Amino acid sequence: MAKLYFIQSPMNASKSSLLLMKAHSFEERGIPFICMKPYIDNRDGVDIIASRVGIKRECIAIEEDDNVFDIIKECVVKSDMQMINPPKWILVDESQFLTKKQIDELSDVVDYLDINVMCYGLRTDFSTKLFEGSKRLMELSDDIEEIKISCSCGRKAIINARVDRYGEIITDGEQILIGGNDEYIPLCRKCYKEAVKNKLKLK
Repeated sequence: MAKLYFIQSPMNASKSSLLLMKAHSFEERGIPFICMKPYIDNRDGVDIIASRVGIKRECIAIEEDDNVFDIIKECVVKSDMQMINPPKWILVDESQFLTKKQIDELSDVVDYLDINVMCYGLRTDFSTKLFEGSKRLMELSDDIEEIKISCSCGRKAIINARVDRYGEIITDGEQILIGGNDEYIPLCRKCYKEAVKNKLKLK
């Protein structure tokens, strides 16, 4: 039976690389799949999933008003018309940026189309609050996997600290700011508290 998976971690844990390696593995074994990501993540192009290690792949970009179930169902119908195997897996990058409704639609893909959905993403934002998409994934997923990475102190990193160009921690602002190593640093809870309290420079 198909399942809804959520693979979550802080920044810099190679989530996109893992998704792309999973896609490559499916491709090598002839397992049909679809890669998707939210339109808002345009760092490498709106229809490209890319990893910092240099691998990338085209994907379907999901806009905020898109019905994800309908998009995937249309792909299934096209597969049937072309007499090819329909997708068995949906791989979604940056799933934290999806809406609650879109996560519900992905769960419908699992339950009514019998297609596995594997979502990769952040659990919380720079202010330690759950993203809308991640919150719904935590509520609905059949399996939740954490990719563990370490803070510079050696403890487990769980917080995506946002920093300015001077390396000072930012605690206010818009929830979504698309960025990478220059804007975010993964920290453990203790180091995050100390950085906020003592206004430490983190880079």
